[in-house]
Amino acid sequence: MVVAESQTKGKGKPGRSWFSPKGSGLYLSAIVKPFKNPSDLSPITFYCAQAVVETFKSAAGISAAIKLPNDVLINGKKVCGILLEGVASGHLIIGIGLNVNTSRESFPDELKANATSLKIETGQDFEIPALVDALLGELEREYLAYLNEV
Repeated sequence: MVVAESQTKGKGKPGRSWFSPKGSGLYLSAIVKPFKNPSDLSPITFYCAQAVVETFKSAAGISAAIKLPNDVLINGKKVCGILLEGVASGHLIIGIGLNVNTSRESFPDELKANATSLKIETGQDFEIPALVDALLGELEREYLAYLNEV
């Protein structure tokens, strides 16, 4: 797993980037194996989104919703994006970007109407390492549940 304070080339949906200012978000990539069905990433994306929702509930006391295929929303605004990519070795790279302590003013104008952060929604700052720990625990639980179902 790799966790970064910022990204210079964060990826979003094809042709889009992920806004990732230094020190205000949680940006991670995790590599997992075994990956049972490389042609179907949708279930794993959902399990990852569910891990984010559970992390928000336990660590921030806030409810979030999954917007298929790969977004997590709070109050109808995007707070998290998930990107999965299979590689030739059979491993799967799970990329997750969370807007944690991003202020409303920090978002580019084109994102302000549709993006949010935990800080905006709760009025609190969050310790990113604690969120990383909580999210990793939830990701492990959800991924193991996925492996038990397929």
